[in-house]
Amino acid sequence: MSALERRCRTLLRAYPRWYRRQRGDEMLATLLEASQPGQSWPSARDARALILGGLRIRAAQDQRLTTGANLRLAAQLGAALTLLLLVANSLTTATLIWMHVYAPYSRGGFYLASGLLALAAVAAAWFAPRPVVVVLAAAAAGLAAYLSWDGDRAMAILPAGLLATLSVLVFLGERMPRSWLWLAGALFVANVLPPLALLRLPFLYAPLLFAPWIIMGAVVLWAFVDARPVMALAIYIACAYPVSSLLGYLGYGGQIAWVLSWPLLMYTIIAVVLASGSFWRLRRQAVL
Repeated sequence: MSALERRCRTLLRAYPRWYRRQRGDEMLATLLEASQPGQSWPSARDARALILGGLRIRAAQDQRLTTGANLRLAAQLGAALTLLLLVANSLTTATLIWMHVYAPYSRGGFYLASGLLALAAVAAAWFAPRPVVVVLAAAAAGLAAYLSWDGDRAMAILPAGLLATLSVLVFLGERMPRSWLWLAGALFVANVLPPLALLRLPFLYAPLLFAPWIIMGAVVLWAFVDARPVMALAIYIACAYPVSSLLGYLGYGGQIAWVLSWPLLMYTIIAVVLASGSFWRLRRQAVL
């Protein structure tokens, strides 16, 4: 394989896999036939055309579904992303207990089990049969309720509700595309690393705190290709900040005025803006 062919194949990855299987060889042959003798790099014009063409094809993928189907997929991803945040919190809590950063606590193993069960339920939403998703989600919800039973019971509402939502949406038919796994994995790692870095590599703590926001910013920029992850981010932000704070305050008998602080209002506004913009774009792109 020549250097030119290898680089053209790399540029063709801008197109979805199914499109490359159907037309990739034809496009590659056309590029190679139009090349000059001794040419080792695609021309700037060809590279720009390939990248823009791939983005246009990817942007059209969600146009084959109805608005309702796209919203269900976005809600699945939003529930999965928020659950992964809760999983990250459970796993880091268990780790910090075992590292004696937190006071010894008899439920450290339950935090680990709760996190792993919820993580398995999220992974099952992509890969496993639908009954497996329900079983794992029910087990994870039950363990989350047990962990909250002696304290703030209202905090069990969020994971249990998200797990139930994920199970129901998976059963409705559509399964999330595996191309979204990178976003789930990146946000999960970005939420796990900061507390652990604070112990061993404290100079990395502050930069790592910005990692989730950088990832979310990249998703917002990707909205012109696929608006559904942006809708999922709106759900993620709403659940991770305003909803969880509201449940925490109410669970401990707090006053509603404490919830109406400017940071929570800011997160609420961000979530509403993202949800409105992505919904408008989905309506424009959808079949019906």
